[in-house]
Amino acid sequence: MEAEVIITVCGLAVSVATFFIGRLTSARNGGQEYGVMLTEIGYIKSGVDDMKKKMEQSDRRYIDLSERVTSLEEAVKIYHHGE
Repeated sequence: MEAEVIITVCGLAVSVATFFIGRLTSARNGGQEYGVMLTEIGYIKSGVDDMKKKMEQSDRRYIDLSERVTSLEEAVKIYHHGE
């Protein structure tokens, strides 16, 4: 009879220990996944910021080029009217 009680108590202790170890492992894995996700979001944000900078530079170049073409068109009109 005592052996059955000891085996039952040991089995219960192993079950409880397994439950708590599983919870700790799950929490740690969840934390790691969360950290990886935050890192990836950071990389995406950095990429979007780089694309914004490049778009602003392209916009500035386009505006500068447009202003130069407009100036040339005006100069050509003046030149042709002067002849």
